[in-house]
Amino acid sequence: MGKVSIIIATYNRASFITETLYSIKKQSFKNWECIIVDDCSNDSTSEVVSNFIKRDNRFSFHIRPNNLNKGANVCRNFGFNISTGEYIKYFDSDDIMSFNHLEVLVSVIEENNLDFAVGNCRNFDKNGLGGRPYEYDREEAILSAENFALFQVAWITDDLLVKRFFAEKLRFAEGLRDQGSEYHYNLKLLSLTTKGALLSQTLTYRRIHENNLIYTEYLVKNDVRLLELKFTTMQYVDGLVAPNLQRWFLSGFTQLGFKMALEKKWPPYTSKCLFYLVKYYSIKKAFLYPVALFTGFFFKKGYFFIKYIRS
Repeated sequence: MGKVSIIIATYNRASFITETLYSIKKQSFKNWECIIVDDCSNDSTSEVVSNFIKRDNRFSFHIRPNNLNKGANVCRNFGFNISTGEYIKYFDSDDIMSFNHLEVLVSVIEENNLDFAVGNCRNFDKNGLGGRPYEYDREEAILSAENFALFQVAWITDDLLVKRFFAEKLRFAEGLRDQGSEYHYNLKLLSLTTKGALLSQTLTYRRIHENNLIYTEYLVKNDVRLLELKFTTMQYVDGLVAPNLQRWFLSGFTQLGFKMALEKKWPPYTSKCLFYLVKYYSIKKAFLYPVALFTGFFFKKGYFFIKYIRS
C-alpha cells in the first residue's frame, strides 16, 4: 500500500497535540510520515513534539519559515511541499484518529481504484462523545461540487484522504479564514474528480473546546464572513464548476451585500463582483448592483433591483 503523508498545522496546542500524535503512532497502517508545521507557537509545543521525533523518525517537526505569512493554511501548504507520500492526509492538532483510520481509507481507495475517500467523524469534549459535524445519508448521497456547495454532502478536512495527483492541483487559500479555505479545497477537489467514497464508519474524533471554531457557526453567524466565503469561492473555482453554481454564489452574494447596505455597512468586494455579474448575468445587472446598494444604504429601498439581478 502507498505511503501516506499526514500534515498537521499547529499553533499553541501543547495541551492537546500529545493525544493527536499518539493516535497516529498507534495506527494499524504503518507506512506513513507525519509532518508537523508549527505556526511559531509560544507554548511548549516544540518540546512535546520533540519526544515523538526522538522515538519515531516518521515524525518530523518544522517551524514556519519567517519569510512566509502566518496562518494554518500557509503551514499546511508548506507541509505539503515537503511531503513525499502517495496519499495526502491533513489533520488537526487537537483531534484524534481511530486506530484503523489510515488503513480503512487507503484500502478503500486502492481496492476500488478511487481518487479519494472520506471517513466519518464524531465530536467529543470533556464530557464525552457528541454528535457529528454533518448528519446525512452517506449511502444515498451523490458526490458533486454542486451538492458540496449546498451542504448536501459535507465533511471536515480530517476525514479526507486524497491521492497526491489531485492534491498537487489543490492548495489551501492563504490569507483567508481557515474554515473558508477548507470549503474551497473540497469544492475544488470535487470539480476535478468525483471518483471517491463516502464512508459511514467513524474514523475521526473532533475535539470541541473553547479555542476552536465550529464550521457551521462560522457560516451562519456573520454576514461579512458568509459574503467573503461566497466571493472567494467564486474566484477559487471559476472556470472549474458549472455556470449555474457560480450564479448561485452570486445570487447569495448580492443578497447579503444588499442586507449589509440596509444596515449602513458598505459590503466588501463590491467592485470586484462586477466582473462576475457581467460574466454570469449581464452588463445591465452588473450596473444595477451598485445602484441597489446605494439606494439601500441611503434610502432603505431598492430590493426590487436585487430581486431582478438574482432572477
